[in-house]
Amino acid sequence: MSNLNLKAVQPLFYSPLSIFELEDAEALNAQLLAEASVRRDASPGLSRSNWAGWHSEDDFFERTEPGSLALRNHIVQAVRACTKNVSPNFDFSAYGIQAEGWINVLGRGGLNTPHDHPAWVWSGCYYVSVPEGDKELSGNIEFFDTRTNVRTLTVDGAACFASKFVMKPKAGMLLMFPSYLRHWVYPNDSDEDRVTVAFNVRFVRSVQS
Repeated sequence: MSNLNLKAVQPLFYSPLSIFELEDAEALNAQLLAEASVRRDASPGLSRSNWAGWHSEDDFFERTEPGSLALRNHIVQAVRACTKNVSPNFDFSAYGIQAEGWINVLGRGGLNTPHDHPAWVWSGCYYVSVPEGDKELSGNIEFFDTRTNVRTLTVDGAACFASKFVMKPKAGMLLMFPSYLRHWVYPNDSDEDRVTVAFNVRFVRSVQS
C-alpha cells in the first residue's frame, strides 16, 4: 500500500469561467429585447470591439427600465457568487461595487474582435437572444490562454493545458470571468440578431469613518 497522500491542490494562475443559467428567462428576455429595440432606434451606438453590429452606451447600470433593473439584480448575485468562490473571506461590507454595462446586437456577419477589459476585475455577458439552427460555430465565444510560455506537450481532456476554450452559449445563460481573459465572438451566420448584455465590475474600498 502506498503511503503517498495528496494534501492540497493550489489553483495557481487560475482563470475561472463561471456559467450561470437563469430559469424561466423567456419573459425577462422578451422585455430586454423590447428595451434594446427602443434604445437602438434612439442611438447610433458606439464602436468598440463590435464589427458590423450595434453597441449601446455604457450606461446599463443606470437604466431604470424594468428588464434592465431585473437583470442588474441577477448580475450582482453572480458577482457575489464568483467573488466568494475565489475569495471565501472577501468582506463585501468594506467595498463598494462599480460597474458598467452595454447591449450588443450582432446581425448577420456581426462579431466582436479579440479583446480584454483592462482596469476591471470581473467581466461577463448575459445572452438575451441566440439564433437557433445556425451553423455550428456561429456566435460562439472563444477564450485564449493568458500564459505566454509555449507548450509542446499537453494532457488530453485537461482544460488547464488547453490554449483556448470555445463554447456556444444559449439564451438565459450568464457568463462571468476575470477581465484579463482575452476573448472574441465568432461571426453570426444567422439572419436573426444575436443580442447580449455585457458588463464589467470592480471593487472600490469604502471610506472608513
